Amino acid sequence: MLFNNLSSESPFEIFQDYYTRAEDSGDKFAEAGCISSVDSELQPHSRFVNFKYFFEDSLIFFSNYESHKAEQFNSNKKVCVNFWWPSIEVQVRVEGSIEKCEEIFSDKHFAGRDPSKNVAALVSEQSKEIDSYELLKQKYEVMKEKVENGEFNQYRPEKWGGYQIKAAYFEFWEANDDRLNYRECYRKEDSIWKKFFLQS
Repeated sequence: MLFNNLSSESPFEIFQDYYTRAEDSGDKFAEAGCISSVDSELQPHSRFVNFKYFFEDSLIFFSNYESHKAEQFNSNKKVCVNFWWPSIEVQVRVEGSIEKCEEIFSDKHFAGRDPSKNVAALVSEQSKEIDSYELLKQKYEVMKEKVENGEFNQYRPEKWGGYQIKAAYFEFWEANDDRLNYRECYRKEDSIWKKFFLQS
C-alpha cells in the first residue's frame, strides 16, 4: 500500500505505523482488508480486497464496477474494512463511506500495472456465473496472447476502476496475554477526531 498526502491527524499516523510494522514483520498480505457491505435487502456480505493507496483520508482499491459488491455499494455507501496482521497481533477496523475514484486516477493506475494483471481485468466478468473455471482460464490465455502480440489496446475498460473509502471511524485493537486487549478508537465528529477507548 502506498501512502500519499496522508493526514497528519492521529488515526492516520497510527494506521501507517501499524501497517509498516506488519510489513516489516513479514505479513505477506498486509494490504489485504476484509470489506463488508450491505445489499438492498439488508443482507451483509464480506470479501477481501487489496488496498493499493491510502490517499489523504481515503483507502483506495480497484475492482469491477459490475460486480456484486459494486451493486451493494450503489445500494448503501456505508462500509466497514477489517485488517488483521497476525505477525504483530493487531486488528484495525475502519468505517466510512465509499464512492468511485475519478476516472483519470483509475486510468493512471491501470496504465502503470503489470500487463498480466490488466488481462484479468479485461477478460473477467466478475461475479457472473460461468460453466467452469477452465473456460475462464481459456478466455484469459486468449486475451493474454492478444495483449502480448499487440493485437489488443490496453486501455482501462469502463467496467473497472478505483473505489475510495473516506474514513470516519478507526478502532486499533492489540492482543494481550491477559485478555485485557487494547482498544483505541477515533470517531470523526464535526471535522474533529474524537479519541476514546473501549473495554475488551
